[in-house]
Amino acid sequence: MLKILRTAEGKKFLIAATIVFLIAATTIGIATFQGVVDEYNMPMQQWPLSLFIMQGLWVFIYTLIFTVIGSLPFGFYFLGPKDEQS
Repeated sequence: MLKILRTAEGKKFLIAATIVFLIAATTIGIATFQGVVDEYNMPMQQWPLSLFIMQGLWVFIYTLIFTVIGSLPFGFYFLGPKDEQS
């Protein structure tokens, strides 16, 4: 697998997966943290450390899941079999 990722197509896939990760982390992070502030009317200055840790873990878990799901089409496109028609 590492051999495939070291090719030009593999590097393009890794760049696409990184972009998907950053988009997912930003979107989910904003939604999660702002959701707690809005729902409980509790500014972040009043949050205990455990709430930051818990919300951060949820953001991380959901970001990983959405990254895997969002990267599947790029994996098929960049790493899938090439249909060479001459």
